Amino acid sequence: MPDFVERRHVLRRAAAWAAGCAWGAPWPAAWASAAAPATLRALQLVVPTPPASQPDVIARWLVEPLAQRAGVAGSVLNRPGAAGALAADAVLAAPPESGSLLLGGLDHVAYSHLNSQRRALDPFVDFVPVGAVNRDAWVVVTSGAGPVTSLAGLAERARQAGGLSYASTGEGSTAHLLTARLVKALGFEAQHVPYRDPWMPDLIADRVHFVVAPAPAVIAQVRAGRLRTLATLTDEALPAFGGAPTIRALGLPEQVFHGGLFLFAPAALAALAPRLNAWLVDVLAQPDLVQRYREAAIEPTPLSLEQTAELVRQRLQLVDGMRLAVFGRTR
Repeated sequence: MPDFVERRHVLRRAAAWAAGCAWGAPWPAAWASAAAPATLRALQLVVPTPPASQPDVIARWLVEPLAQRAGVAGSVLNRPGAAGALAADAVLAAPPESGSLLLGGLDHVAYSHLNSQRRALDPFVDFVPVGAVNRDAWVVVTSGAGPVTSLAGLAERARQAGGLSYASTGEGSTAHLLTARLVKALGFEAQHVPYRDPWMPDLIADRVHFVVAPAPAVIAQVRAGRLRTLATLTDEALPAFGGAPTIRALGLPEQVFHGGLFLFAPAALAALAPRLNAWLVDVLAQPDLVQRYREAAIEPTPLSLEQTAELVRQRLQLVDGMRLAVFGRTR
């Protein structure tokens, strides 16, 4: 057998575990002992969003210290488009020794192929969730130069205009899901505009009217006054966003949502999952990175393999229910 376990053998182990444990059991020891870990020739974090986006910025914070621990050169590769499918496919197609890992949300794996004729990817079969990267909060923002100053004002503007538009990173993405759910709750019409390139310039110019996005993706523009926060999708106020009301305070507690990014290895690298997790946990505990996270209004999540698997399982259940309620379908 070659240094890296042949993909078909790892997939069989993963499929058997996923079927038998329904994504709820502890991390399977069989994966860690499937074969002697091979030496990576490089470490590449593949990001499903454009440069300067939240996942891209975090990937660039992480890649050098992770690569140092692996003893190889590190790089970041942006593969935006198709709600994450292009990035996921790039990781699965890469030679295992290239050390290609996906740094993205659960939607970039489990839901990215739903608008094609292909089956949905499985985070426990096609990939191995080797670590949780962060926990974030989501906010509703609009142009700082626009006329809207509240969610009620946004709904009224939509009714007067016969509808508004909102941006996301792709059809079926978490941003699309959260915005469609909010629009439905507020009772107005809005056109979804999926972007492959950054949507920020159009939002600032009020060419697209609002966005639901992770706090780190917009905080710099909010601080600069180019964007205005209408609400935070949180139970508690976010100090970094001034006096913006929480969605709970606005009477819509069911809209509260916390997301976050994960580090996914292709199943062919399952034997290296314990090492990858240990490196990530160590990096996330470094004081300089903790400070960067704090300034970006996100939390580091140094979870074990077992804790990461449990979090992925819980989030799948949550998002499956949300997608069924909003889109009428799920995976």
